[in-house]
Formats: sequence, structure tokens, C-alpha cells
Amino acid sequence: MLIGTNITDWSAVEGTYYAGVGSEGIWLAISIVLCIGALVLGARHEKAAYRKVK
Repeated sequence: MLIGTNITDWSAVEGTYYAGVGSEGIWLAISIVLCIGALVLGARHEKAAYRKVK
């Protein structure tokens, strides 16, 4: 038996059996924003660190 359902076999599944269907684009956008934010903050930190050394 699958967790949280009364389905006992995958052949009984009709249609989509994925709770996050349709929201992949939102999570992709959030991931992209977080990665770009990390790159920007890291570059600013490195630039400040190099200024302190000089």
C-alpha cells in the first residue's frame, strides 16, 4: 500500500499522482533568485575583503 492512500498498486493510479504538479516553475524561480542572491552577496563580501587588505 502506498503511503497516505488506499491505492495498493500503481496500475490503479489514473492521472497525475504528484502533489507538486504545476508549481515546478515557482520553485525554479525561487531557486534562481536564491542562487543569484548568494552570488551577489558573495561578490560584495569578497570585494570588501580585498579593500581591507589594500
